Amino acid sequence: MYLKRLELHGFKSFAHKTALDFDPGMTAVVGPNGSGKSNVADALRWVMGEQSLKLLRGKKSEDVIFAGSDKKSKLSMAEVSLSFDNRDHKIPLEYSEVVITRRLYRNGESDYLINNQKVRLLDVVDVLIRSGFGATNYAVIGQGTIDLLILAGPSEIKNLIEEASGVKPYYIKRDKSLRRLEQTSENLSKVSALLQEIEPRLRSLKRQAKRMEEREALSLELANLQKEYFGSQAFLLETELSAVTESLAVKAKSIQHLDQEISAFQKTLEKEEQQSGRANNFIEELDQKLKGLEDEKLSLLEQLAEIRGKLKLELSNILANNFSLENFSRKFSEFKHSFEAILDSLQADSIKEVNKKLRELVGNFGKFFEIPSQDSKPANNELLNQKKVLDARLELIVKNIHEQNAAKSKLLAEEKQKKGFLTEEERKYRTKTSELTRLKDEQNLILVAKAKLDTKLEGLHKEIHEALGQVSPDLAKYKKIHIDPNLPNQISRLKHQLELAGGIDEATLTEYRETQERFDYLISQSEDLNKAVVDLKNVIEELDQIIKKQFSEAYDKISTSFSEYFRILFNGGRAQMTLLRAAKDTEEGVADAELETEVKQSHIDGIKQKKQPQEIVGIEIRATPPGKKLASIAALSGGERALTAIAMLCAMLASYPSPFVVLDEVDAALDEANSIRFAKILETLAHQTQFITITHNRETMRQAHTLYGVTMSEEGISKILSIKLDKAEAIAQ
Repeated sequence: MYLKRLELHGFKSFAHKTALDFDPGMTAVVGPNGSGKSNVADALRWVMGEQSLKLLRGKKSEDVIFAGSDKKSKLSMAEVSLSFDNRDHKIPLEYSEVVITRRLYRNGESDYLINNQKVRLLDVVDVLIRSGFGATNYAVIGQGTIDLLILAGPSEIKNLIEEASGVKPYYIKRDKSLRRLEQTSENLSKVSALLQEIEPRLRSLKRQAKRMEEREALSLELANLQKEYFGSQAFLLETELSAVTESLAVKAKSIQHLDQEISAFQKTLEKEEQQSGRANNFIEELDQKLKGLEDEKLSLLEQLAEIRGKLKLELSNILANNFSLENFSRKFSEFKHSFEAILDSLQADSIKEVNKKLRELVGNFGKFFEIPSQDSKPANNELLNQKKVLDARLELIVKNIHEQNAAKSKLLAEEKQKKGFLTEEERKYRTKTSELTRLKDEQNLILVAKAKLDTKLEGLHKEIHEALGQVSPDLAKYKKIHIDPNLPNQISRLKHQLELAGGIDEATLTEYRETQERFDYLISQSEDLNKAVVDLKNVIEELDQIIKKQFSEAYDKISTSFSEYFRILFNGGRAQMTLLRAAKDTEEGVADAELETEVKQSHIDGIKQKKQPQEIVGIEIRATPPGKKLASIAALSGGERALTAIAMLCAMLASYPSPFVVLDEVDAALDEANSIRFAKILETLAHQTQFITITHNRETMRQAHTLYGVTMSEEGISKILSIKLDKAEAIAQ
């Protein structure tokens, strides 16, 4: 992995979009003072998340945005992007090229992006640390700040060693674990206090709940006995009610059957009465007809009698004319007697018989007397015709009278028979009606009994509801006929015991359950917190061991390399790094002021745990240039301090190479001889660390593979010129 490209747009003097491409090895950025070449280092520091405005040489955050010039207006945004070649995936992202971008607007809004995806500053710092970068004051060394590496103090030097060795992430994890341990301890203390507060109340509630449980046991026993008692009572009532209901159903069925029969009888009687009425009407009609016929018969007889009288008179006249008086008198007297006899028999004999006798009489009368001639016979044929018609009509009427009388007699006989049938049916009807009345009376009695049973059952259910508090409890398994006769006494005894025990306070039971749940929850939380405390302590202990091991290894490597690079840069002399511990006397016998140890609060068992004695709190550097007896860093000259700091930097880079380092005029205080030695050291380190040096030193430029020249235009805008030295040499040759 190496820095591949730097793009600036609107950052300080780089108003226009500017790009610097880098290759592995060493790149030098040169230019006159004020041209803006140090802004390249500031841009690298800024895009990597630097928040210190002092290190960025500004007072306000918007100072990094191009402020404008006489010929160029100010910009509203500054943007810097770093592109890394990540084919070795040293940066823990699944990209072969990673671009980190920071953008700032004049309104104060800012964005961090990784491959054009918005992220947090924390994400950027985390990615850089996991990629092997140290802090920005280690990866980017600003102008005139090289000697701060050794002048910052023992604790800062120790921090540099830790960052170089890669234990900083473990320190971050350790600090997080310590904060979590502190929070967990505080939470555990709060939980313990809550448990101490809740426990007495819980004991009191538990005693009350126990008494209530005993009362609930009595209530449960009472409820079971009551269910058994009520179940038997309900069973008896329901059995009776079932029998009554069944009987009622039988009665209802019988009543329905009788109703159907009576209805059929009523329909039959009504039908027969209707037919009898019609027969009576027909008889009355026959009587009327007979009366009319009799009247007509009498009228015909009168008419016949009148015609006979007329015929007698006419015949008498004829006989008086044709016969002698004596003979006629004798014969006529005989005829008269016979004729009167026939007339007398007219009431007893039929018209037919009368006519026959009259013919015989007339025939006999003709035998004894000479029949007069035709001229002498009666000449009233009309009377004879009328008599003949009336005789025929009279015969028909008499026949009709006989027929009507026969029909009437038949109807009267049928009506008499029907009256006998109806009398029997009426008797049956009255019997059925009486039976129906009896059944309805019995049904009413059954309904009254059923109503009483329903009332008793309803009262029983009401009593069950009052006793058990349930509208319709399940009593199926308690329904039986035989129960303990002592059951009512047992129920009374339990009721008395419950009255002595008092009522149940549901609020107390609820409070007990809630308090018990809370207590159990707090107990589980306390156990979890205790486990978390143990786990965090184990994690912290493991991290301490890792930190101690890696720091010890780093200290040994860097200390050895520092001594070597010091002798190379100073062409002799000696320098060493010494560990400072919390004890007053170190192994070297140096007495420093007492160093306060950090106290970590832990509420586990109420013990405050302190850091162990002999803890390393800093690293002191002692340097003695050739021919001098100086030991204090502060006593060194500016150039000597710069060389010592460079030796320290080279020792860290040699032991733990950084992906890239930006050096902003760190060689400004070096003379020509030291510059040559410094440049050679950089050349030896360039194969494992990418260097970007901002310099005026020719020797440093000579060791660079690529040169970037920065110039300032009349508009106050920095511009970049580049040249690759190997290509330049080829062109020059």
